[in-house]
Amino acid sequence: MDELAVITKIEPISKDAFKAYGQVIEIPVPEEPTVSTDTVTFWKQQSVFAISGETQVGVLKVRKMNMMFDEMENHFKTPTALICLDGDFVVAVAEPSNMVPKAEAVRAFRAKKAQLVVLAEKCWHSIMYPVDQDEITVLVVFNKDALEEDTVFEDLDQPCKLSY
Repeated sequence: MDELAVITKIEPISKDAFKAYGQVIEIPVPEEPTVSTDTVTFWKQQSVFAISGETQVGVLKVRKMNMMFDEMENHFKTPTALICLDGDFVVAVAEPSNMVPKAEAVRAFRAKKAQLVVLAEKCWHSIMYPVDQDEITVLVVFNKDALEEDTVFEDLDQPCKLSY
């Protein structure tokens, strides 16, 4: 599978680079805080997204693996929020669509520990790949029962290999 794979370079994630796929809260927050006192600092509305109906928070453990894949996942009816609690991760994405993307359209981003990544509705994505650890813990927020009722996996036209 390695010889025929499309090589996708991993990029650092930023609001501008990721805007076609969803939203990112950059950590540390680059803007001035909305409120700053001796005891609290608060930045409001760093990400705004709508999830209709009941929302669930799941816990996903992902072990380190080869950053190569030949299928992508999609949730057509809900955005998906990801936040890694204990390390950096890489996620591959393709623009939101009802159509399965071509491997050459896939981009990959490295998110920092505690950085919120919101995948837009219909955004094709890979699993999250741990970067510096053998295992990471990711909080996953999306519609209740989206795993059973709104998750599809589709094969790409050729494998993708993520690389620095």
